[in-house]
Amino acid sequence: MEKTDIEILTKFAESTNRSIISKELPYPLTGVRTFRKYKRIIYIPNNPENTSYFIWFSDPYAKIGFPTIFSGAFIALSPDIQSKINIRNKNIFDKLNILSKTKSNKIGNARFDSKVVISGNIDYSTQKLLSQIKIQEQLLNALDSEQFMNISLNEYKIDFIPEFKTASYLSIINPQRWSLEENNIEKIFTQIEEIRQLIN
Repeated sequence: MEKTDIEILTKFAESTNRSIISKELPYPLTGVRTFRKYKRIIYIPNNPENTSYFIWFSDPYAKIGFPTIFSGAFIALSPDIQSKINIRNKNIFDKLNILSKTKSNKIGNARFDSKVVISGNIDYSTQKLLSQIKIQEQLLNALDSEQFMNISLNEYKIDFIPEFKTASYLSIINPQRWSLEENNIEKIFTQIEEIRQLIN
């Protein structure tokens, strides 16, 4: 029998001596909704100090008409960083400026700005953080680690983890699917920890 996602992640946590928290919250059935759907939340701290977390989240009704699914590694930031932004690799359409009508923010480093699209509003604290060359290099490496990877600041509500109830966060995130491959999870954990060490 094929293993479920939670079984795969539980085995991963056990094999790496990490704890795992899993929640499955059912939506009520209605006259229109006869097939039960669930909000699913799974997270694994990287170490006993909880310096970073890997989160898997799925909610069919998170946004009206749009399901939300993502997985990725998260670190807490200073609450001074209030911006909600998304950073992704520039694609061919962005470079040709055919389909992209949204003006991308610029950080001020030509190499970094030429490779990414930054959407959202950048406050002073975020600008200062993203202007650091070493952090820019780590972010570019993370974006190239897997297809569809994004860097996300404060885009999602993740206050189900105590450390993120009041803190801002930065994450290396796949906004389209759950990452279940052990090597990928460990690689992203390593990348987010390298970013955290540069920030602290």
